[in-house]
Amino acid sequence: MHQRIRATTSLGENELRILQLLLTRRRDGFDVKPSEISRHLGISSASTTALIDRLERQGSVERRTHPTDRRSILIAPTDRAVDEVADVVDAFADRVGRAIDALSVAERAVVIGFLDAVTEAADDIAPARRRERSFA
Repeated sequence: MHQRIRATTSLGENELRILQLLLTRRRDGFDVKPSEISRHLGISSASTTALIDRLERQGSVERRTHPTDRRSILIAPTDRAVDEVADVVDAFADRVGRAIDALSVAERAVVIGFLDAVTEAADDIAPARRRERSFA
């Protein structure tokens, strides 16, 4: 899904993740500070600023003055971002939901078992790879 959205919107992975965060938080009635974006992505404040600058130049986000703290700013998605990203994400979520609804209880159990096994494999491999690199 991310690859297809990025291909149609010319967004990078972190830019898309920022927009998804902004859209989700907005839907839930919350504002987003740049520091929250930094924590969400696990990147520095300088990198966050560069990404926000790029998204602002593209017309996907806007900086707003915090209503109670004039020293702070908030980042909000523009209507353009909602049109380009939210509609695609919502359509994808709707189709996935329908696919899940079409599964029987037994089929869902098989899918969940498979996803749990894949997650466990990834979790097991990641620490081993870090240990291998630390000895190199």
